[in-house]
Amino acid sequence: MAIIKSFLENSSAWHAEYAKRVEAYQKLIDDHRAREQKFEAERQTALDELRRTLLEELKEPEERLFEVAPILAGDVDAIPTRRAAYSDRTAAMMAKIALLTYIAFEDADKKKILDGMLTHGRVKLVETLIADETEALVADTDKFVAVGFRGTTSKRDVRTDLQARFNVAMATIDNQKTVKVSVHAGYYEAFHKVEAQLKALLAKTGDKPIYLTGHSMGGALALVASAALGADPELGDRVAAVYTFGAPRVGQRSFSQIVKAPHYRIVNSGDLVPLVPPTWLRSYVHTGTPILLKKNTDWPIRRSPRGSAFLYALMSLLLWPFTRQLIFLNAHDAALYVANLERIARFRGRWT
Repeated sequence: MAIIKSFLENSSAWHAEYAKRVEAYQKLIDDHRAREQKFEAERQTALDELRRTLLEELKEPEERLFEVAPILAGDVDAIPTRRAAYSDRTAAMMAKIALLTYIAFEDADKKKILDGMLTHGRVKLVETLIADETEALVADTDKFVAVGFRGTTSKRDVRTDLQARFNVAMATIDNQKTVKVSVHAGYYEAFHKVEAQLKALLAKTGDKPIYLTGHSMGGALALVASAALGADPELGDRVAAVYTFGAPRVGQRSFSQIVKAPHYRIVNSGDLVPLVPPTWLRSYVHTGTPILLKKNTDWPIRRSPRGSAFLYALMSLLLWPFTRQLIFLNAHDAALYVANLERIARFRGRWT
């Protein structure tokens, strides 16, 4: 009431008091802002210091990680890209790329690890492809381009593996004959999610030969990719070979007719995944040349792995009560494929 009376009696005095209070309030706000800015600056400084410290702490482990990166600097030079026949060196290199696809490159920081591991081996990461749990990477070298597909890592991938129904598509053989092709619906649909993006990336890699690879379900996707790319007028002649590791069957005999590139189907002794889906289920068949890797053997064997797989399954069941481990699960390990093929390549005098 006193303030109102002051306003009525002496407006000048009221205005002076009002200005004084507004100034005081504004000063209070400015003080708060200054304290807030100081806090933010200190917080940012603290965050920057924390990041610097973390980077320093990560540097040494990262360097140690690259020391055990599977791809070595000399691996690229060792590959005979001018011949499509099976090569120990190429098989080992493709197995390493298939192994690296399991790095969770959906995470930006982990993608840096993948990039660093490839760079360590003189390989450039062109791009990673991610589409609804279909993952792949495209890598470039001065001699060839490699496309690696990731294998089964989630329950959704397992559902893809278990789809036994076929997707029937039309395909042209030798630009003349059109045939119906029956291919595993799950693998066909999974590859189709990245097909357009993959073709666009490969079109930008010049005229270098293209190698396709993958472990487990990734091998199945690589095989579907070889059929799709083989029918492409721009990319078809560039597909040099397909190297798969512990891959399941992909389609009926009609599908094998459209896989034009050489396919080397590498299987560790005792790996049961290549036995699915079974042949009696809608006439699934394998394509390509079977390459069997037996334990403690320093050379690959060109024959079907059925007998060894049956033996490992039987041994697993007999030893389960004592070991609580299934031996055939170890045989499917992607890292074991790399170790076996690296040993074989070195034993046969191909690398120094």
